[in-house]
Amino acid sequence: MGDTQTITFREDIFENHPNCFNGWSEDYVQLIIKEALKVLNYKGDVDKVTFSKYACQKLDESNRYSEVCYVATNQPGFFFIMRDMVDHINVVYNRWD
Repeated sequence: MGDTQTITFREDIFENHPNCFNGWSEDYVQLIIKEALKVLNYKGDVDKVTFSKYACQKLDESNRYSEVCYVATNQPGFFFIMRDMVDHINVVYNRWD
């Protein structure tokens, strides 16, 4: 996996989760990260990836699309997760050095 990579998903692929199109629960973010790691061809076991830090915040309280999540994992790195205004989820992966 590269140093920094971006993956974009259509949010409707996660339609069975209650937070699809609605907020960022920790288990929803974990599901998205697992899918991103599969796309990135992560060599480890995605089911063993654990969060060491999880935080979400709206950058603009009046705009629900401005919410960004930061997730640090024990391995393989850290992630930023956000929605755009056309039903996509953007995941930015950053490798630990």
